[in-house]
Amino acid sequence: MAITFPAIPFGSSTEIKLTSSAVDQTPFLAGPVQRVSRLGDKWSISIECRKMFARQAGPVIAACIAGLAEHVIMRVPQPGVDTSKWSTGSIAAAVSSGRQITISGGGADKIVGQLISIEKNAIHYLHQITAVDGNKLTIQPALKAPLAGGEAVDFAAPKIMGFVSGNSASWTVGLAENVGLSFEISEAF
Repeated sequence: MAITFPAIPFGSSTEIKLTSSAVDQTPFLAGPVQRVSRLGDKWSISIECRKMFARQAGPVIAACIAGLAEHVIMRVPQPGVDTSKWSTGSIAAAVSSGRQITISGGGADKIVGQLISIEKNAIHYLHQITAVDGNKLTIQPALKAPLAGGEAVDFAAPKIMGFVSGNSASWTVGLAENVGLSFEISEAF
């Protein structure tokens, strides 16, 4: 069972990173470099929380500790993007692989750069929109599982699902019971 991560305090710093599984093949003597794209690109999110009281940090600390052994689901912050105009839509047509999906619903027009998550069999797959053509979206990375249609697509509150990186969790308790936290969540699927 996955643990839902508590809300991250306002003012926290977030770094979102996509690690590609592509390989560049460079010829020994001469010729063009070839990039071989493969499935397996993974997102990770590094969070540095602002200082907060220990009672506020308690749920975040508990989720970090649990995330060392269990999957965590965390809403991905999108600073500067007004997500209130979007909602949850769905996959409108089956697709077995690739980077294009057809969606239904989800609120206002979608924008390039927007993060979304597709939920299939209780697993959240994080993607970013790279092109919009009506209800057809091009996404990055490529789909990691075939979609039959009807799967939920969260435009307003996309989620990452994975583990807290590393094999230990630590935090610093400062003056006046202030707590500063930093951690990273890496996709598991």
